[in-house]
Amino acid sequence: MSAPRAVDLDAAGGVAPSDAVRAAMAGAAGLWAYETGGHDAAARTEDAVEAARADVAALIGADPADVVFTSSPAESRVTAVRGLRDASPGLGSHAVASALEHPAVTWALRRAEAGGNPWTACDVRADGLLDPAAVGAAVRDDTALVCVHHGQEDVGAVNDVAALVAAARDRRPEARVHVDACATAGLVPVDVAAWDADAVSLGGPALGCPGGVAALWVRPGARLVPLVGGTLQQDGRRAGSLNVPGVAGMGAAAREAREGMGDDARRRTALAQRLWAGLDALGDVRLNGPPVARRIPGNVQASVGGVTGETLAVTLAAHGVAVSPGSACSALAGKASPVLEAMGVEAPWSLGSVLFTVGPRATEDDVDEALARIADVVGRLRAQSLSRP
Repeated sequence: MSAPRAVDLDAAGGVAPSDAVRAAMAGAAGLWAYETGGHDAAARTEDAVEAARADVAALIGADPADVVFTSSPAESRVTAVRGLRDASPGLGSHAVASALEHPAVTWALRRAEAGGNPWTACDVRADGLLDPAAVGAAVRDDTALVCVHHGQEDVGAVNDVAALVAAARDRRPEARVHVDACATAGLVPVDVAAWDADAVSLGGPALGCPGGVAALWVRPGARLVPLVGGTLQQDGRRAGSLNVPGVAGMGAAAREAREGMGDDARRRTALAQRLWAGLDALGDVRLNGPPVARRIPGNVQASVGGVTGETLAVTLAAHGVAVSPGSACSALAGKASPVLEAMGVEAPWSLGSVLFTVGPRATEDDVDEALARIADVVGRLRAQSLSRP
């Protein structure tokens, strides 16, 4: 018997590069010289990097000079968290973030806390959104850094970043602000000028980026201590040679996203609504986060009664359906989702979550085929659970 046709509903875990991205990467594969050299080969590399920088900047309404390329979204986030704070030690020792930030952000904050720099996790709403009033209330007289996210990649909640930043600045104008837009840039409009932030992280599956590349926008005039230093690449904000094919691919992905964002977002949202309707029809299923129409396009995180999320994800993988067990960035190993716990979701729902994310090339047939297999798998798992003594 042949294996079932693979259905990918795990776009949050990676997206296959488009033809345009592949072509850009292939074209840059022969650019071997460092862009800082003074010869023709170096100039060709520099031209490719700067063209990509301009495309990324155009996506977010920025000046290309303010875009710094990094090796990954995690590096972008940690560079912002540590770099903004270390650049202004006289501002204070305290930081504010939510419990829904990416693990790379909370890791950097915990490392700083171990060195005597505390941070406060502000409260979140039951739908996964951040309340500007809660962010403002968490800011203190010694707050040096505030970290917020545009889109929460696990439950799909999209925040009003301008309102969050305004609340923080009303309380302490001097505080530096980092915004994580890695889950949204390319799917949801990002305007860094309107946000009034000091740094914004970009890149990842939402943008259709290849692996090994991401970016950080840094506000003109903002001081940033580089995470990787010692040389003067990218104006001293990130030392080391670049992954030039990856950078070229990110530029192509940004250009594609800017040209087709609205259509792609509407298509993914429609498919996500179709997916959620089918999941809801199974009965005893709960949507975590805001309504599908108001989420990151394509994001559906649901808890299935009577089944753990990890078991469901693994079993679906064996049936050719790719999903994530609650979070795209961690294997929860039977533990309750910390994101859902912060939102007030209790067991067993917090243990039964699965993240479905519709990608750029998913179809209605893919969703319908996945739903048929999901219904079969959930039925079997629930029957097994009931049969146990």
